[in-house]
Amino acid sequence: MSVSHQISLRDIISKLVNDSRVALAEAPRWQRGFQIFWLLGPFILLIERSPADAWLTILALAFVVRAVIKRDGFFLRAFWVRAAFLFWGVCLLSAAVSAIPAYSLGEAFIWIRFPLFAMASVYWLGQDKRLLYAMFMSTAIGMMVMTGILTAEILIIGPQNGRLSWPYGDLVPGNYLTKVGLPAFAVMIALAVSPYKSVRGWASLASLITIILSVITGERINFILRACGGMLAGLIWRPSLYRYGALILIEILAIATVFTVTPDTGNRFTQQFMNQMPVDAGSPYYRVMYGAVVVYEEAPILGIGTANYRILCDELTQHVPEVDCNTHPHNYYLQMLGETGIIGLIFGSIMIISIIWFCFVTGMRGRANVLAATAFIVPLGLFFPIQTTADFFGQWNNIFMWSAIALALATRNLVASDGTTSQER
Repeated sequence: MSVSHQISLRDIISKLVNDSRVALAEAPRWQRGFQIFWLLGPFILLIERSPADAWLTILALAFVVRAVIKRDGFFLRAFWVRAAFLFWGVCLLSAAVSAIPAYSLGEAFIWIRFPLFAMASVYWLGQDKRLLYAMFMSTAIGMMVMTGILTAEILIIGPQNGRLSWPYGDLVPGNYLTKVGLPAFAVMIALAVSPYKSVRGWASLASLITIILSVITGERINFILRACGGMLAGLIWRPSLYRYGALILIEILAIATVFTVTPDTGNRFTQQFMNQMPVDAGSPYYRVMYGAVVVYEEAPILGIGTANYRILCDELTQHVPEVDCNTHPHNYYLQMLGETGIIGLIFGSIMIISIIWFCFVTGMRGRANVLAATAFIVPLGLFFPIQTTADFFGQWNNIFMWSAIALALATRNLVASDGTTSQER
């Protein structure tokens, strides 16, 4: 996004809103409804998993129907798209030859809706740059709405055992802030330390508020992912090292204050975190992750079947006392290894690397555009191998994760084939 040194934040928002209205007015009537529905996504994701899944699935299916009717297979030329379909094929094969084929095939078959949604965002819904900017604005607003909801929870009932749960009733609001909000948060940090006076103050304030709320949610890995992603974003797009250092210092002081005021939260991020690191058999995370290694040894080529870990883990690891079975082994790569074998791990890794590379190349081609330049941080952070994660094939995690990945991938539409951004042409 090209940002003037003089134009105000209010003027920027007004222009984005007006441009999106014009873009919607110019779109075919049948398509306009889908694009408005797409732009409402960050707010629908604030409701619950069923409405959120319906939003994502409807848009994914609409994209497939549109592609068939228009005989549009252009999107299949992208390597990351073909890699996603190849990985899906391995998942289906693994499920078909597993001990529980009916359940596993069902889980493997419907997983493709998440990459399909990303394809829809890149090759259909987000092709108009004006609407893509509007989607980034919707994501930023949704992130700030979530901080408001969590602030209300803190004031009304306070953290429970060092965790927050509004608005879902589950301990996942940090997932929304980190995964759904990561594209917007990376842009905020980059703008906060940039030379652009008109926006850096507001960007600094917004990023500071959201990072403090990330701590108070008690979701440690999500906070670390967010903090590291923000620090990287601040370094790669026109940073002032003085402002960068000042912002980092202020955020560290704010987090230290939170730890002091809420000892349960501080203990969760320090002593408990160190005690639970998966470095030996006494760690609960080690015991859960080690289960994937054990089940991999039972079926090393194609694994035990997509999503079958939650059902078969107890049976397959009963002879290994060092294993504690959970619904998943808390690491994407270990889960792929256990459930889809070495072949699934290879093809899954190819898919992930191709997505990161696609976003990285976008950033290299569009260095002047803050959205394009920071896009690769999203898949790099969400797929970073050395972290504990949610279920790779699970509903709620994938809705959050792929909404962000889709937005990061769609920034390719901000970069022209000659390497210039839309603002430079």
